[in-house]
Amino acid sequence: GKPREMSTAGSLLVREGIGEVKVHNIPTKTTFCGPAEVQSYFQPTQDPSCKASPDGKEVLLSSFRGRTLRGAEIPLPEGYSGYAIRPVCAGPEGLDGGEELEAVHRFTHVTAWNHDVKPAASDYFPALVDWSSLAAVLHGTRPEA
Repeated sequence: GKPREMSTAGSLLVREGIGEVKVHNIPTKTTFCGPAEVQSYFQPTQDPSCKASPDGKEVLLSSFRGRTLRGAEIPLPEGYSGYAIRPVCAGPEGLDGGEELEAVHRFTHVTAWNHDVKPAASDYFPALVDWSSLAAVLHGTRPEA
């Protein structure tokens, strides 16, 4: 079938006091969709073989499905927040009709992981965050906190 595009006519509902969560960007794909006891099995620690990444961030060590992962916690640019969202009430046509979305969790940092490679400022996610900050300066715009 033809892929659907989400309408920009929808809205995002952000309630007061939503919980803060840790977000991990892991270079893997899974088809599982449902609750998982992530805290029980995914427990990053400081990597004893790496003092720090080139930009001074603490290097973390973990594994997923037997593969070693190395990562670093990346703060979102000043004034930005990320949200885990869900549809409030999706109609029969999914999210095409401008339905309302609800933020269920908020985050201000993302831990970006690599397969057994020390994190670098040139990795995709840190570069994306740096570009967002640079774009705000170039265009004279800053999001409101």
